Amino acid sequence: METFIKVSLIIHIISGSLALLTGLGSILFRNKVKIHKKFGIVYFYCMTVVFITAVYISAIKQNIFLFCVAFFTYYACLTAYRSLKLKRLHIDQKPTTWDWAIEVLFGFMHVCFVVFSVVLFTIGHADLGIISAVFGILGVRGNIDTIKRLRGKVEYKNYWLLAHIGGMLGSYIGAITAFFVNNNARFIHLPDMAAWLGPTALIVPLIIIELKRHKKKAGKFEAVAK
Repeated sequence: METFIKVSLIIHIISGSLALLTGLGSILFRNKVKIHKKFGIVYFYCMTVVFITAVYISAIKQNIFLFCVAFFTYYACLTAYRSLKLKRLHIDQKPTTWDWAIEVLFGFMHVCFVVFSVVLFTIGHADLGIISAVFGILGVRGNIDTIKRLRGKVEYKNYWLLAHIGGMLGSYIGAITAFFVNNNARFIHLPDMAAWLGPTALIVPLIIIELKRHKKKAGKFEAVAK
């Protein structure tokens, strides 16, 4: 068992490192479609391995916050990947059973994070409660937005691209957060709260700016109808 845990940890670290590098490559080459796609495919599969190993390691070591970050991060990555397959939801395309299963499973986990944050506040662990609440609320918000999109309730022509950008950058936040938290005591030396929520606070405004730019460029369906 101990050997299997060590092997899982090594695989997790290698996959996480590759995810950070290929994720950065996808961002830097976002306007070069062929290069961006190659980086993105590797990033997605690396994040899949990261998710599987993180869930296993966190369960064995009873690390609830590694568990939380793993689910939050992979949900964002998975829905971003699926958005590229769902470009005709506003016309005649129907989500697959897998798409709804993703929302049910990860939505349940996100709600659990929020509930868990209340428990943490109640027993006096306010810092941990804030962390759990932030990831839980952001996750629930993502579920709500995705369910609206799956039901065809979309506003912008490039809704699938907006979901892809927001999801992939959201998952990259999770990957960076995991890196900061796991290495904070070794050489980063930030306050724990800054290590947990710093990447979110810094990158989310950039995501908002990027999404606004693409929304303005594509326009709304109502504007096209006129």
